[in-house]
This record gives sequence, C-alpha cells and structure tokens, in this order.
Amino acid sequence: MASEHEALMASNYQIEQAGIDSRLMRDHEPLRPDHFFISAHTLKKALDQKMDSLVVLDVTRGKGNYQLDQTRVASDYAKGHIPGATHFNTDELGEFKDYLLEPDLLKERFLAKGITKDTLLVVYSIYARDILYIASRVAFAAYYLGVDQVKILDGGLQAWQRAGFELEYGEKSDKSAQDFGCDVPKRPEIYIKRPEDLLNYREEHPKAILASVRTWKEYLGVNEGHAWNKGVGEIAGARYLGDERLANIQGYIANSDVYQPQWEQWGLTRDQEIVLYCGTSWRSSTAFFVMKQLGYKHLAMFDGSWFKWYQAHLENPKRFPIQRGNPMGQPPLELIDF
Repeated sequence: MASEHEALMASNYQIEQAGIDSRLMRDHEPLRPDHFFISAHTLKKALDQKMDSLVVLDVTRGKGNYQLDQTRVASDYAKGHIPGATHFNTDELGEFKDYLLEPDLLKERFLAKGITKDTLLVVYSIYARDILYIASRVAFAAYYLGVDQVKILDGGLQAWQRAGFELEYGEKSDKSAQDFGCDVPKRPEIYIKRPEDLLNYREEHPKAILASVRTWKEYLGVNEGHAWNKGVGEIAGARYLGDERLANIQGYIANSDVYQPQWEQWGLTRDQEIVLYCGTSWRSSTAFFVMKQLGYKHLAMFDGSWFKWYQAHLENPKRFPIQRGNPMGQPPLELIDF
C-alpha cells in the first residue's frame, strides 16, 4: 500500500509548492485572538509563561489508517513530543473515512483532555505532503464544538525541532475538565454532514459556492486521489480551490499571494458564501482555517466530501450528479447524472 500511495501522490501532486521564503506567518508573530495559526517561537513563549488556559495537543493517526508521505501514529507520542503536550489520536474523532462523532461524544473526548470553550488550544502534527490536515481536522472539531481560541502550529512538529527547541519523552497523564462551558455545537452553521444535508443546504443557500480542496488532477477527474477513494470527478457545480499550494516546501502555510489570486479567478472571494470539501474533509479543514485567517467570513464544510458523495451518486446518480473536466477551459466540462 505504501508504494501504491507514493505513486499516486507523485501523480496527483505535480504543481510545485512555494519556496521556503513564502510564509503567511512570521516566526515571532504575536499571539492574537484573530489568528488561527501560531509559530513555534510564539508557542514556546506561551509555554514558558505557563499560561493557565493553554492546552497543546499532539495529534497522531490511528494504526489502521493509510500511509502518508510521513506517518506518525499513537506509539510515536512517547518517542518525542512538545513539552507538556497531551496526546490526541485522530480515531477519537470517529472513523477515518466517516463523519465526526455526534457533538456530545466529541465534547467528552475534548473534556478528557482538559479542553473547554475557554481553552487556548494549540494543535500540531507532523507535516506531510497532504499539508497539516491531521491537526486541522482536530482543530475544526474543537472550533465547531465551541472552543473560541483554536490555533494550528505552523509547520508542524518539524518547525518546533527546526527552531532548536527540545522535545519531551514518555507518556503524560491527561488532566480532564468537567464543564465545557456552552451547549454544543456552538457553531452548527459551519458543519454540513451528509450528501442529503448538502442538497438541502444548497437549496436554502442558492448563492453558496462549493469549493474543492483537492489536487488539480483530482478536480479534472484524471485521478481517484487516494488508493481507497474510488471514483473520479467532483461534485457537480464545484469550483477549484486546490490544496497543492497552501503550504510551502517546509510545511509552513505559504503567503496568500501564491494561492489567493487563483481563488479569486474562480469566484472564491471574501464576500462569498463558500462550502469546502475534499476527499474526506481533512485537507479542507486546513483550507478552512487559512481562509478564516485571511478574513473569509462565510465558510462551512461538507464533512461527507467526495467519499460520501460518490457513494450516494452510485445509488442515485440523478440526485447526486458529478462532473469531470474544467468549467473554465480544457478538457471540456462533462456532467454525469447516470
């Protein structure tokens, strides 16, 4: 499976990433409530100050999940993590290719880590070619529930090590909390669950734009995208946002001048209502927070993404149509509803 994945990624990701000088965040960017990313240097300062509200989550994958360019699973937490960080396995959000757990269950997962709506929550994972989406998925779940200060470590664990900061080793006991501090979810408007829910949403929000956070080849319907994600194409009506250029070659979020002009060509502007999706809503979680940081106000995410939509398409193609091709050029766009 690893070699199959590597070959598919090499085929999918043929658009070059930005160079190391292209960064959205500076190393010593001050801690700000309207930021959704944090540098290693700023996190180190917050840890040194022993901020009472700060919780750092070291996010790893479950054993059964497919291999990335770089993979770090639960057993790797004890082999080295940011000092004071609590471990969070992505399996705690639910099945890898399924929806997020119901809000009350998600709340229990976060309370078990000492996280409430008032927590200053910093999440990180390692950087892989698929961007920082592992940490981003956890960050999205927390933000959806109601945590007001959610931040993703820019550049991942590698950025911490690159800065010369030490790691901590061994296991750590979690410090739980009892009261989340609000009804959950606090932000239901940002979460669209099933294909049927997306249909209803688009009827109620006819001006909303559906944006694919997948590679250009996935968008055109040339590649399936992942070895397990069957079917080629996109949800009918989707526009291209893309995930190839969001991060630079070291895993830091790239400067917005690399990708934002492309978004605007596709009508993805700050004043638009935009629904994001990807293969299974992990990559689109990263895009969600990049866009939030850039001032996009009207964002939601379709959790079912291509994986669930294509399954629905196989059962009822007319109700859940798909497209292949380029609505703005070649190859010509083809609508498939049979």
